[in-house]
Amino acid sequence: MIDVKTAFLLWVIQANTLAILLLAIWLHGREQKHFLWFGLGFLLHASGLGLVGLRDQIPDALSIQVANAISLLGFSLWAKGLASLDHRPTPRLVWLPPLVWLVGILVPVIRDEFALRVSLYHVGASIGFAMLAMIAARARFSSDRYRIFLIATWGSQACAGLAYAIFVLFQRPESFADNIFGVWMGTIAVIGFITSVIILAKITMDRSQEQLQTLVRTDPLTGALNRRGFAEAYQGLVESSPLDALGVLIFDLDHFKQINDRHGHSIGDRVLQEFADVCRSLLPQRAVFARTGGEEFAAVLAISEPRDAALFAETVRLALADRTISTAEEMISVTTSVGISVSPRHKADLEQLLSEADLALYTAKAQGRNRTSLRSGSHTVTVPPARDDNIQVEVDRQASRQVAILKRIAAVAHKLDD
Repeated sequence: MIDVKTAFLLWVIQANTLAILLLAIWLHGREQKHFLWFGLGFLLHASGLGLVGLRDQIPDALSIQVANAISLLGFSLWAKGLASLDHRPTPRLVWLPPLVWLVGILVPVIRDEFALRVSLYHVGASIGFAMLAMIAARARFSSDRYRIFLIATWGSQACAGLAYAIFVLFQRPESFADNIFGVWMGTIAVIGFITSVIILAKITMDRSQEQLQTLVRTDPLTGALNRRGFAEAYQGLVESSPLDALGVLIFDLDHFKQINDRHGHSIGDRVLQEFADVCRSLLPQRAVFARTGGEEFAAVLAISEPRDAALFAETVRLALADRTISTAEEMISVTTSVGISVSPRHKADLEQLLSEADLALYTAKAQGRNRTSLRSGSHTVTVPPARDDNIQVEVDRQASRQVAILKRIAAVAHKLDD
């Protein structure tokens, strides 16, 4: 059987190797802070245990008081990494393990007796494992299955550590050599260590795969879906929607090339982001939104009747027209033209709907832009029409914008029903 110092050395080598690997991963993707905290946690834990293994070769204050505090600080950083993995603030209790040790070691009777120091350390470690289990229980960073495995592993280590701390108090060993159950406790710690690392590795691999899928399906500038993501989400909406019809909308930002030419591409990018934000803020629950081209966006809505799609389009169009974007020279306003096509859900074909919505968009642009055209069968109706009559103009002047929209949509629905 290997001696205690050799066991410490093997543990330190393994933990340091893992620390270097985690820190290297963080250096290649610094937004993933959990790798930083996990890596530093293993580095401190290994450094502390390495100093403990050098007992009798370095001063006791360094190999006992400082070493165990550093080792227990590793639990705090692991907990910080776990909270970061879940995108949650770090609980203040994470600093409890090293704090318990530092307070306890100030008591002379504990500081001077080996058994009491060992017991105190394992109480601190048990608190650390219990804290990790508590954070995992409240987390949402993975499936329930993996989190239950982590909770069970860390909960078991917390209970084992506490039982060992009590046992040491009764056995009262005077050194590591007298501690007959120390090897068994070390074995439990190694098993728990390996189990935790495997589960966390699986969780981070799954998260990386999810992030990769998100990148593949998402437009990086606006955060909206791209064409691939749009097609996949459309299919999911068709299969899951309880409503009977679908509406496909194509948005095209009016005179976008002129904005880029006059104000530069950075302002153009801001316009695209602003429009995406407007659409997302107004998007109904059963809907899909994507950027399908340079200044072109699309949406699919589960609807009960055509006016639902037209109302959403008009709401977005008017909300965008109300906004202004500041540039170095002036405040600019942006408008959008919208084409809509509708279909019963059981007959819906995405390519056909997009083609018909594109024809409706062409009509909206041909009639002066900053308009919504809805195509259903052989009907195409534009809101507002190219030439409003005097009554409609007076209604728009006197009524609120919302009332005006509703009147226009009612007119569209009436024409489609004819």
